[in-house]
Amino acid sequence: MRADPRPAPPARSSASPTRLWFADNLRILLTSLVVLHHVAVMYSGMPLWYYTEPPTSVAASVGLSIFLLVNQAWFMGAFFLLSGYFTPGSYDRKGPGAFLRDRLIRLGIPLVVFYFVLSPLLHAGSYPDGSPLAAYLDTIGSGPLWFVLALLVFDVCYAAVRLAGARRRPRERAVRPPALPMVIAFVAVLALGTYALRIVLPAGTWVPVVDFPTIAYLPQYVSFFVAGTVAYRRGWFHAVTPRMGWAGFGLAAGASLVFLPLALAGGLEAWMGHGTLSSLFFALWDSAFAVGAVLALLALFRSRLDGQGPLGRYLSAHAFTVYVIHAFVVTAAGLALGALAWPTPAKFALVAAVTLPACFALAGPIRRLPGVRRVL
Repeated sequence: MRADPRPAPPARSSASPTRLWFADNLRILLTSLVVLHHVAVMYSGMPLWYYTEPPTSVAASVGLSIFLLVNQAWFMGAFFLLSGYFTPGSYDRKGPGAFLRDRLIRLGIPLVVFYFVLSPLLHAGSYPDGSPLAAYLDTIGSGPLWFVLALLVFDVCYAAVRLAGARRRPRERAVRPPALPMVIAFVAVLALGTYALRIVLPAGTWVPVVDFPTIAYLPQYVSFFVAGTVAYRRGWFHAVTPRMGWAGFGLAAGASLVFLPLALAGGLEAWMGHGTLSSLFFALWDSAFAVGAVLALLALFRSRLDGQGPLGRYLSAHAFTVYVIHAFVVTAAGLALGALAWPTPAKFALVAAVTLPACFALAGPIRRLPGVRRVL
């Protein structure tokens, strides 16, 4: 947003060792939202999880749909932003060979194990008819680890770009936040790119083999990852201010009041893509909402949650493990409570209250298994 009126601090080294506790805490929130998001999918009635139950009322269906819609608009983009931010420093410290080797171990091994082993196990009891081989091939997939696959691809692309420009040293810049016109331009370009992609790949398009469930948000994921790498070089996370946070909140709220009603006014499906006017308004909404929400949360966490005690350090250290294992915990809880005849809101609250702490509690013993800590 607009630069702070006080004099800009001096340029910093792009390899600054300062620990961004607030970024770690934001990652904990995002990981928790992933778990809650998939609990909501399980009870939304959408056939998009390993076990599902139909909602017991229209109100419950609408409530869960709103929760999923708002979540999807921004939280995975925020994940890619944080991942992009920490990528340049890792590359600088390790060099291209060690960087790629580390990425292949930390991201590639969990992805391969989930794709070929854990995903078929999650489908146990619902195999299609036919030969065992056909059933196996039908149930392999990345599942929630599509994010890990995409991040691995982005990291490889980043390394390729750095290698292509190996003779150019990264430029050091003064620590200052992005100006408001830059933010508005970013939102506009992102919205137009998203709208264009959704003409041919509307929301809800599922990409087979790679199991990409949200290809319609690809422009957001790519641009937020790139923005994260730029933010590292320009020190944006160090320069975020409460003023930026309030501006981000205003951007998200204003877009929700203006663009979202216009998008939904066109009908239940018109906002999904195919070049409709509703889809343009929806792209404007989710682009502005994502940027605004991330700015607001970065400012809030930096000013109020820029530190960690023992619990925070535990949660932060085990967040990635939770991401990898949560599908099993969520599905197991759904199956175990399947016979419980409760209204959907009460059942969602119960399962959420059980699965979220269970995921973090199980992550500790799992990471203590021989060889696992090197990966997770």
